[in-house]
This record gives sequence, structure tokens and C-alpha cells, in this order.
Amino acid sequence: MHFEFYHITLFITTILHIIDYMPENNQKLNLNWSAAEKALAEGTFSGYKIGVLETEKVFANFLEEKKIPGRDTDAKIKYVANFLSRSEQLKYAREIYKKIIEQPHFEISHEETKQVIQGYWQAMLDLQEALVTLTAWQKLNLRFKYFFAQIIKKIKKITALLAGLILLILFFYETAIGKNTTLALGKSVHFLVFKIGPWILGAALVIFLLWLGLKLLKKKGRQF
Repeated sequence: MHFEFYHITLFITTILHIIDYMPENNQKLNLNWSAAEKALAEGTFSGYKIGVLETEKVFANFLEEKKIPGRDTDAKIKYVANFLSRSEQLKYAREIYKKIIEQPHFEISHEETKQVIQGYWQAMLDLQEALVTLTAWQKLNLRFKYFFAQIIKKIKKITALLAGLILLILFFYETAIGKNTTLALGKSVHFLVFKIGPWILGAALVIFLLWLGLKLLKKKGRQF
């Protein structure tokens, strides 16, 4: 009984430390922290995990509301990485979050939970301050750099695909193995299209007509 009471007291004490970490910051950021608070207030390991998941949601919503570019949270973080004073702490927080998602039996301590929440909150505070201090021109310049980087990335992918396609064509055109392979493939396709193809199409057409006839007979039978 004494052992159980001790652990309950420990849970409540540590969770209060976590919740009390940023009362002023909560007002400054004006975020809805209620779901995470409720989960953390359970004082259980499952509550800690749910609290981390809810904090991730708060963080993702924060990035969305601030219109940070990126297809997902990871891409958005890369976009604002230069404004994060404790990027490693946020990286650690998101690693813990992913472990909770991917490993059903993963357990997290109260100290780890505190570090995770601090990582998320520090990142949001940094971004809030950056967005306030940046001028409209600086924001536009950042967006331009981001979209330019995305375009370059896509151009590289397209270039790599074209290079691969050209090499493949040259292989089939220039080498003996490629020519023999092309000839064999050509014969196979010719056989399928002109020899077997008409029979397959004919069979499909007959099956379709039979199915259509049965449907019409059933419909006519229902009218009587």
C-alpha cells in the first residue's frame, strides 16, 4: 500500500512539473494545450505517451496555422531549421514521437516526457519570435528559396530518369544482347497482339454480350 501510494505521489509530482514548465509560454503562443494536459494529468506511462502524441498535434497545427511550407512536418522543420535554437532537442522529441507510433510497447519516463515537451515548445517559441521579427521581404525571400530548392530537386530527379532512359535505349540499340532482347520482346508482343489478341478480345466480347443478354432477360422477367 505504501509502495503504491509512493508511485502515485511521484506521478502527480512529476506531471505537475511538466505542466508548470511553460504557463507563460502557453499564453504567449495562445495554443490549445488541453488535450495534452488531460493525458499528462493521468500520471501513467500511457498518459505520457498520449501527451507526447497530443503535443505533436499541437506542433503540427502550429506549423499549419503559421503557413510554413512543406508537404509534411519533417519538410516544414527543414524549412525553418535556421530559426531553431535547440534543433537537436526537437529532433530528439520527434524521434521519441515516432518510436511511440512505430513501437506499441515502447515506454517513456516522466523525465523523457518533460524533455520531449520542452523540445516542441522551444521550437514553437523560436518560430513565433522569428515570424514576428522577420520583414515581409525576408519571408518572401525564404519562400522563394524554398520553392527554388524544390524545383531544383525535381529537375535533378527528371534528369536522372532521362539519363537512365537514354542509357537503356543505347543498351538495346548498341549491344548484341540488347538487340537480341529487343527482337525477342518484339516477337512476343507481335504474337500477343496479332495472334492471341483477337481471340482474347473476341472471348471478352462474347462474355459481355452473354452478360448483357442475361441482364435484359432478368429485367424483362421482372416486368411481368
